Order: sequence, then C-alpha cells, then structure tokens
Amino acid sequence: MKRGGDGWRTVATLALIVSLGFAIRFTIWIYPMYGVQSLLIFDTGSYPIFGLAYIHAITTMNFTALTSINPGVPPIGMLLTGLSTQTFGELIGPIQASLIPPVTASALTAIPAYLIAKRYAGRAALLAPALVSFDPFLIQFSATYLDSIGTLFAAASAAYVIDSSSRRSFSLAIFFATLAALTKLSFTIFTAIFALLLLLNKELTARRAILYLLIPPASLVLSPGVWRPSNIGAIVEGHLAFNNVPLAPLLSPFVIDVPLSLPWHILSYLGMGQVSWNTLPHVTPLAVLLMVAYQAARNELRIPRGAAIPASAIVLAIFLLPRGYWTYSWAGGAVQGVLARQFYPYYFYPVGPFLAVLAAAVFASDAGHRPAGRLATYPALLAALVSPLAVVMSFGLPYWDFIFNLIYSASQGSWMAEGIAAAGITTAILAAVLAAAELIHRRAQRIGG
Repeated sequence: MKRGGDGWRTVATLALIVSLGFAIRFTIWIYPMYGVQSLLIFDTGSYPIFGLAYIHAITTMNFTALTSINPGVPPIGMLLTGLSTQTFGELIGPIQASLIPPVTASALTAIPAYLIAKRYAGRAALLAPALVSFDPFLIQFSATYLDSIGTLFAAASAAYVIDSSSRRSFSLAIFFATLAALTKLSFTIFTAIFALLLLLNKELTARRAILYLLIPPASLVLSPGVWRPSNIGAIVEGHLAFNNVPLAPLLSPFVIDVPLSLPWHILSYLGMGQVSWNTLPHVTPLAVLLMVAYQAARNELRIPRGAAIPASAIVLAIFLLPRGYWTYSWAGGAVQGVLARQFYPYYFYPVGPFLAVLAAAVFASDAGHRPAGRLATYPALLAALVSPLAVVMSFGLPYWDFIFNLIYSASQGSWMAEGIAAAGITTAILAAVLAAAELIHRRAQRIGG
C-alpha cells in the first residue's frame, strides 16, 4: 500500500514538473511572450509559412506543391507546426500558434528523461525531469521548431532501447527513432552513434543494432521533398553548402587556413559553442559536473553505463556534425576578414535532456549498475567539464567569442603574438579538460569496479 502511495506521489510530482515546465515556456514564447524582446529566437518568419503551406497542400491533395515546400527538411516538424498554426492561429496569432508544438514537445521531454533515469537513479530520478523543465537554456531553445520535437522522439526511443527486453519495446524504440529522423536529419547521426555504442558495450545484439542503425535513415524516403527526382540535386547541393566538412572540429581550422584555432574548435563543439548573444546559460552540463564532484568527494562516484551511453551518443552527434563552425564565405562571401559563426547555439539543445538523466544517475550512485568504459563516458564528461566556462560566458562574458574571432582573424597568415597566446590558452584548457576526464573515469572505474 505504501509503495502504491509512493508511486502516485511520484506521478503527481512528475506531472507538476511537466506542467510548470510547459507554463514557463508558454509564458515566455506564446503568451504574453516575455522572451521575444530579450532572448535569441530563430525561424519564426519561415516555419509558420512552411507549415500552413504543408497542410494546404495535403488537404487539397496537391502533391506537386507538397514536394516543393522546404524540400531539404523532413516533414514532421512542418506538419505539426502547420496543424497548430491552422488550428490556433486566428485565436492567438500565427507565430504564437506555430510555437505550440516545439514548446509542448520540450515540456514533455521530461517524461522520457524520467523513464530512463528511474532505472539508474531510484528516487533521485525526478532530478532529470526537473533539469529538463527548468534549465534556462532548454527553456529558451524550446522555441526551436525542429530540435525540441526531435529530441522528444529521440529521448522516447532511448527509453525503449534501454528497456528493449521485449520485441514490442524494441519496435517502439525504432518507431520513435524514425520519428526523430523524420523531424531533423541530425538525429540520424545520433541514432547511428547510439546503436554503435550500445553494440560495443554489449547492450544490444548485432541484429538489433543494425536495425536501429538502418531503419531511421531509410525512413527519409517518406519525406515528400525526395519524391520529385528534380529536387534531389538541389537538396544535396543545399546540404553540402552547409554540411561540407566531415570531422569539422578537427578539419575546419585547416579548411579556413587558421590551424591555431584547432583547440578552440574542439572546445566549441564540445559545448562552448552554445554561447551566443542573448542566450541563457545551459546549467544541466554543470549539474553533471557538480554531481560527479560531489560523489567523488564522498568516494562513491559511479557512472552507470546505461545512462552514460545515450548522453555520450548525443554529445558525439553534435561533435560529428559535418558543419564548419567558422567560415570566410558565409552568405556568398558577404563576410570577409573575420571568422563568422554559422553553428547556431540551439544545436546543443538535444544534449540537455540526456545529460539530465546522467546527472540523476550519478547523484544516485547505485553500485548495482555496470560502470561505463571510456567511449561511453568521455564525451559526456568533456561536455560537463567545459560547462563552467560556458556558463560564465553566458552570464556575462559572451565577448570572449567575439575576441577569439578578432584574434584568429588578426593571426591569419602570420605568427602574431595574439594568435599564439590564444592558441596557448585554448590548448591549455583542452589539455586540462582531457586530463580531468581521464582522472574522473579512473576514479569511477576504481570505485564502481
């Protein structure tokens, strides 16, 4: 009886957390839109239009028009946006109505975060949905049309993969992974890395890993944009214009001929790139670091494999996006002489919910779960270790990013003292972060083993 009472209290608490998370997001982005005047937001001028056009093409069965609407982007985000805009647009305004799906998805992501965390964190599992619901960065970028929706599906997929003992659970895992892929292409990178890490850590059979690896990207044939053969060339060309640098954190410095920027590129892709003007701090990676430090001080640090794998998979997915962080030729050469950013801060949104799960799991520090190896822990630990700098920059020193732009621009073609100093500072930070990750991993292995 007591257990049942505890269960209902947990459900009620989770419902309250989700409701408050939605209320905060609704207040900031939908009504009365407090965030519009002071916070960075993207794409509000385009996705309501795309969404309405999508619904109109479907209802009029104009499939020729359907294949021409934003053809390089999968359909689910536009479909949900269009339905919401058509339903609520006249009542609250088209932009506000278009934001209902991503804001709602962001709030609901607290649920799969809890479902994963409860396997590793027990009563501390509610920490995960609390971080998802109240992290300032996740609240701000809940207004991104594709990332928050795709993250909900990816988190739901991860919850079912971790509990994939039955065929039904694994089928649902693939279903939600497919929905994530049909929302934004970058989630196919996550599902591929996640499948590989699960396989390498013997958390998934080879057959299931192959299915999980292949089905989500194969589902992209359901995107109307690819149904018209004449679109294929334009879609490929459009994606290559942005996503044209494989292993971008390592190769971009040489592509733009500023090799001194290599350590800064790596740090940026690990998490410091989320810093930008009018951007709230991402506190969840910092929470992971605080939980690690707390448990290490108590000599009870354990990093459960099942919580670390999805967290590291999503960090690696961002790290391996084939998009050059800096460029001299943004907007067809309109920017010259400075290193311009095109790697938007909201790309880091999906990292938050998975790190929230890891924070709860580390806080619980349950000895009953297998410890994670380096490949499963390093990416998540590195993201956590750069978080103090990122939070400080977000609170008051976003100028660092601008200063680095000027430093590397000034050092172009010469070995100026400024460039050497910048390279030295960022190299020292990167070396310290790598050394700290190794020490944390060894300590967790010694205690957990």
